[in-house]
Amino acid sequence: MNRKRLKQIKDSNAVLKIGFEFITSFYAWFLNYIVAVIPFWCVRKFFYKISGLKLGKDARIGLHTRVIRPARIVIGDRTIINEYCYLDGRGGLQVGDDCSISIYTKIITASHRVNSLEFSYCENSVKINNLVWVGCEAIILDGSLIEKGCIIGAGAVIKGTTEPFGIYIGNPATKIRDRNPNIDYKLDFHPFFR
Repeated sequence: MNRKRLKQIKDSNAVLKIGFEFITSFYAWFLNYIVAVIPFWCVRKFFYKISGLKLGKDARIGLHTRVIRPARIVIGDRTIINEYCYLDGRGGLQVGDDCSISIYTKIITASHRVNSLEFSYCENSVKINNLVWVGCEAIILDGSLIEKGCIIGAGAVIKGTTEPFGIYIGNPATKIRDRNPNIDYKLDFHPFFR
């Protein structure tokens, strides 16, 4: 193949890459600034599902929630993500069944390496097991594992692994006591306009 043809192929690949980046950026904007404010859950749910987000039976995502890389997010049965949350699927996000994620919670699965000379980017998954209650404005950072039945207090910042049924508060979050390990509820939350 001659050099001219190789340059044409390279240029066409660059155009395709720019076009793909434009389309994916536009769709992310559409999902987070148009779909996220539609007051009807059935409509938002449709767009989240066609974006690849996996939603369990009776799971719900509240209004104004930002969803990054939805195809890498799995939300379990009857889990409620309340309004104005931030769900980051870049590193992979899995939320179990019957979890309550309170308003303004941020779950972040990507960051930068602290000692990198190039400020290199990294992704680490977050897993939240069943029956977890996350208080408002809590932040769960990349690489965290929230074990079954935990409570993460309002405003807490979690990085790492929790113990099952632990109650965590503060920044950085520390365990203050245990929750009743016999809990076994099923969330039932079906508002019309949230």
